[in-house]
Amino acid sequence: MTKFTLAYELHDHGWATATLGNDDVTVEMTVSYLHDTLRELANAAYHLSRGTADRMVVFMDEPGEHQFKITRLDDGDCSYCVDWYDDWHSWGMKSVGDGYPKRVTQGIVSARRFTQQVHTVLWTLFDDFGIDGYKSRWGEHDFPEAEMRRLSGLSQH
Repeated sequence: MTKFTLAYELHDHGWATATLGNDDVTVEMTVSYLHDTLRELANAAYHLSRGTADRMVVFMDEPGEHQFKITRLDDGDCSYCVDWYDDWHSWGMKSVGDGYPKRVTQGIVSARRFTQQVHTVLWTLFDDFGIDGYKSRWGEHDFPEAEMRRLSGLSQH
């Protein structure tokens, strides 16, 4: 199993950078406010930790997008890959060509490690910016507080 790291840096005006690393490569993915990537990450971690088989998270750029696809295996590990599309494939805009999409990386990560990495990203952003600070930087989507707390095992009342 390869080393797996995930980081998420929030910038101003609806932009962020997500960085996924493993033993072979570090992939920086631009994230636009046009897609609620952080919420999708939180939901993917929650469902995979509960045994769901397949999830996809879109890291939308302008133009193009990375798609992180992760599949739960029988032994509790997950196989994942990151593919690059020149267009917004998730919105039905599809380019055709040789070798398309471009496979950026792939590997194996335990469901537990993936969940821990996403959990750390969420709490770090929450600690650094809070609900209002996140909203002022991100604009289009609220901070996924309920998903973060659900992932933490805390109840939202």
